[in-house]
Amino acid sequence: MLGNFEGFCDNGGVRRIAVYGKGGIGKSTVAANLSVALSWAGHRVLQIGCDPKHDSTRLLLQGRRLTTVLDYMRVTGPLERRIEDVLAEGFAGVGCVEAGGPQPGVGCAGRGIISTFTMLDQFRLGERYDLTVYDVLGDVVCGGFAVPIRREYADTILIVTSGEFMALYAANNILRGVRTYDEAGGRVAGIIYNRRNVPGEDERVTRFAAAVQLPVVATIPRSDAFTRAEQRRITVLESAESPQLTALFTSLATRLNTPDLPLYEANPLTDEELENVVLSSASDAACGLIDLPPVILRTVAVSRDSAQTDPATSSTLSPLATQPATQPAIEQVATEHYLSKDVVHREPLHGCAFNGAMCTAAYVSDIIVLAHAPTSCAYLSYQTITSTGRRKLFERGALLPASLSPNLECTNMGEPELVFGGMDALHAKVAELKTRRPKAIVVISSCPAGIIGDDIDRIADLSEPDLPVIPVKTDGNMAGDYLQGMFLAYLGLAREFIKRNVPVVPRSVNIIAEKIVVTNTEDNYRLIASYLASMGISVNCRFLYNTSYKELSQFTSAPLNLLAYDDYTGSTLQRFFESEYGSTFLNLPFPVGFAQTADWLRAVATIFNTSTIAEEIISKASVAYQQQVNTVKAQLNGKRLMVVTYNHELDWILQTALDAGMEIVKVCVLDYSQDDGFRTRITQPFPVEQHYDRTRRAADIAALRPDVLLSNYASSVADAVAVADTIPMCPDVGFTSGLKLAHRWANLLKTTPRGDWRLDRELYNHYYS
Repeated sequence: MLGNFEGFCDNGGVRRIAVYGKGGIGKSTVAANLSVALSWAGHRVLQIGCDPKHDSTRLLLQGRRLTTVLDYMRVTGPLERRIEDVLAEGFAGVGCVEAGGPQPGVGCAGRGIISTFTMLDQFRLGERYDLTVYDVLGDVVCGGFAVPIRREYADTILIVTSGEFMALYAANNILRGVRTYDEAGGRVAGIIYNRRNVPGEDERVTRFAAAVQLPVVATIPRSDAFTRAEQRRITVLESAESPQLTALFTSLATRLNTPDLPLYEANPLTDEELENVVLSSASDAACGLIDLPPVILRTVAVSRDSAQTDPATSSTLSPLATQPATQPAIEQVATEHYLSKDVVHREPLHGCAFNGAMCTAAYVSDIIVLAHAPTSCAYLSYQTITSTGRRKLFERGALLPASLSPNLECTNMGEPELVFGGMDALHAKVAELKTRRPKAIVVISSCPAGIIGDDIDRIADLSEPDLPVIPVKTDGNMAGDYLQGMFLAYLGLAREFIKRNVPVVPRSVNIIAEKIVVTNTEDNYRLIASYLASMGISVNCRFLYNTSYKELSQFTSAPLNLLAYDDYTGSTLQRFFESEYGSTFLNLPFPVGFAQTADWLRAVATIFNTSTIAEEIISKASVAYQQQVNTVKAQLNGKRLMVVTYNHELDWILQTALDAGMEIVKVCVLDYSQDDGFRTRITQPFPVEQHYDRTRRAADIAALRPDVLLSNYASSVADAVAVADTIPMCPDVGFTSGLKLAHRWANLLKTTPRGDWRLDRELYNHYYS
């Protein structure tokens, strides 16, 4: 029966029906019986309950309650999720899913609908079925509950109502919601009239249907058969008690199966018009509406063919245009997304995704980054971005324009936007920014935008051929942590900016995953660029750091990519570029310490056939390195070293310590959001403890008696050792990285015995001011 649908639905032949109506009007009963009738007609039917009461599928499951998607997402990490845990098969083979929601008065149930649909989309659940029925909360009260009537989800909308005023009021509100998303064309199939047997309701429904120009596609009589079936916790079709009701739902299913089913635009009434049409009996004769038939057809209906026309191009879209030739199997979410370490391991979130995306996108110099957020959110991002530049300026007098004056703007969401929606403000701000003619406008959403259901994906419609408007939906920390926001920005900008077919520049490289919040990034880049220049190699693009729209667009012209760091972030970006662009990567990150730098230079030289130059650089550096090791060895030989660190690669400092004759008594590795798993190539054994409990530092120091204690932060137990020094989270690159610290320890140990070095003003000013 799938063929009956082909050719008239926007998503390649799958009809998706949203059933709306006032709470208690019988939506769930109608939806469940309609699903059974459609299944009996030979279709694979999925019913999704979109009401926090999560009782839509109860009659299909003989009263059994499902685990709701939101309850499941709350306790299950993204990599452990299985669609079968929230999907059940009901009567007649109907697939059943319940969105669920928060308790009354807590959170935003509409936002829960958005999260539910996101998860179901990630598993491509709809591909298992050729028909989906959404049973939605009575009133379209916020953006979240309007999700099922967006075009990407529903192509057919049914409105259930009785003749009572509040039911018709809710039906009119639903039409208002549909009108918001349908600027052209129509998707409303009509009204299902569920009789309550109250006086005058036939006339009221008839007048309302005529006023909004919709047909009454089914009239359901009030029947005790529904009550008896519900008492048995089954549908009335399963009970087989009422041939009349069975015929009614079968007829409705047949109507919906019609390939040329007419669909109508939403024409809601104003509140005054609604009262006049529904409540004013004096107007009945004057309007001539009392004698209208129960099924009222409009003069013009929107056909399925016209519903598939793109108004921007006036060309017919193929229903298979975005479909692969072979339908892929439903996969786990991990294969669909690039997730941060915190999200994968369900650790406490480090920062918010909005801030991460803002800080990443700001390093493209000639675009504007627009925060769809309250001013306070944008201010925090601005402070994060500029802190690096201000510190660099104060400490070294160096100017970093991207850090000191980022191209940030904000929609300044306030209470009106949070209550009534912020899309108008967003449209107005984008229109204002377009007059400045940047290379692109990147719109990044915050928590409030996500909570109220602002659909910033629609802002892409404001793009121009030479000025793209790019939405990056982060929704604050609902999308994950700071690193997840970075990934969302990285991937979103790459997919929008990078051109795939550009001429290759043979002796050039891209640099990937430089750190955006550390002060030595530019110094490290200059040293790496100098090594490359010595071998006749240029830097094509820095992804993403102090780069431009043009440099990003030419990304694929470089034949080789260099990772600044091969930590979790760098490895994820490498996987992305290899998978989506076929990029080639050097298997070594920026080198730290002598051994790594020598290996790195040789590896690059092998690729570009410049080995003679590389060996000359290494030879000169080797002589200088050994001279400096001899200088510090007199003071450090035999000294005991203990390390408490977030860094997961420390060969650059540990090897230097061993070369200087030090004993490594213990390396204590703390859990870190950016990396996982301690790595070393040193063959000389030394003790390492991963997942270290920092509360044990004092006891370990007392037992091991180190002369030098290294950590990434100022230690509260520094008085117990002669020298307490800090390890940079992102060290300087090059041959002498470890020697810089070793010289410091040697001078500190030579000057005073245990604990009094901080009294030496000269040393303190030299190393720590």
